[in-house]
Amino acid sequence: MRTEGKRAAAKEATQRAIIAAARDLLAELPWADFTVEAVANRAQVTRVTVYNQVKSKAGLLEAVLTDLTQQARMDQLLNDTEHLPPPDASAAIVLRTCRFWHAQRAILRPLHGLAGIDQVVGAALAQREGWRREQLRQLLERLAGPGPRSFAADDALAAALAVTSFPTYDQLGHLADDPDRAALLITHLVGSLAGPGD
Repeated sequence: MRTEGKRAAAKEATQRAIIAAARDLLAELPWADFTVEAVANRAQVTRVTVYNQVKSKAGLLEAVLTDLTQQARMDQLLNDTEHLPPPDASAAIVLRTCRFWHAQRAILRPLHGLAGIDQVVGAALAQREGWRREQLRQLLERLAGPGPRSFAADDALAAALAVTSFPTYDQLGHLADDPDRAALLITHLVGSLAGPGD
C-alpha cells in the first residue's frame, strides 16, 4: 500500500473510532458530561486529534447523527422505495423509520429531551426534521395521486410528520418495544392522511 493510502486508511480508522466512542458516550452520559475530552479518552486519541476531525462538541454530535442516518440509510428512504407502488413504499419507509427509532432510543431520547433548551442539540435535530419533512412531503404526494384529498396537503404533512416522529414513537408504550407492530399502526395513519377525499 502506498504511503498516501496508509495515511488515508489510518485517518479513516481514527475517524471511525472517534464516532464510535461519541456514539457510545451519547447513550451513556448526560449531555453536560459529553465532552471532546471524554470522547478522546474513550477513542484512545488526543483531544487535538478529535478537534482536527470534528472541530467541536457540536461537530461530534453532527458526526454521530450523520453516521447513524447513513448506516440505517435513513437519507435514502425515497431512493430505496421508488420502485415500489406508493402504499408499499409508505409501509417500507415507516417500517425503516420505526426500526431506526427503536434501535437508537438510548441516544435519541435524551437528545430530544434537550432539544428545547440546548441550542446545539435543537439545531442538529431541527435540521434532520427538515430533511424528514421533505421526504414525507414527496411520499404523501405519491400516496395522494391525482384528484381531491381528504386533507389539505400542508395539514396532512404536519400530521404525518408528527405521527412518524421519534417523540411520538417513544410514547407508544409497549408498541415502542416492537417496531414492526408500531409500523403497521403508523403506516395506517399515514395512509389515511394522504388518502383521496370523498
